[in-house]
Amino acid sequence: MQATPPNSITLPQFSLAFVTFGVLLVLALIWPETTLDDVDLGRTKATIWVTSLMLLPSLALYPYRTLSQGMANVVHLFWTFAYLLFLVHAYWAVFVIFNGVKDTFVQMGIPIASINFLLVILWGFDVLLLWFVPSRSPAAARFQIAIRTLTFLIFVITLLFLRGGPVHILGIIFAAVILLSLAIRLWVRERAVQY
Repeated sequence: MQATPPNSITLPQFSLAFVTFGVLLVLALIWPETTLDDVDLGRTKATIWVTSLMLLPSLALYPYRTLSQGMANVVHLFWTFAYLLFLVHAYWAVFVIFNGVKDTFVQMGIPIASINFLLVILWGFDVLLLWFVPSRSPAAARFQIAIRTLTFLIFVITLLFLRGGPVHILGIIFAAVILLSLAIRLWVRERAVQY
């Protein structure tokens, strides 16, 4: 098992991820202006929803990253831009909804706030390593898989069990698409080994 760091990113690859990021960010910031009374809370919710949408292709395509460098590049770009959207969400939650880090722990509770801050740190560390210390080592691959698995679990638990309404449907789609993608990749790999 080897990591596949980004390399020779093309303009179409970058544009696909960047334009998706830009559209989702604009939607997350403008939508609450037109539909909700509490704009700040709406932006906090909308930014985590769009983070989920940006994260979806990254996690669903991650098992296929070894098929080509282009696939790996797209996966890593979506992963990175999803992290930037997550940082916007974290900023809005911590500094706009709550009154800083200390109040976040008080309002959310120590377990949930700790998990959220841990995700900010570990995901950020992974993004920094990905772009500034690219490695093909098995250790880098294991770290990437661990961080992506943790991120997937946190998002699925949050979307499916800690939120209701339409977000619950997003959680079902999020989990189903990623798990189906992984299952297909494992099935194809198993069939390839048999022949």
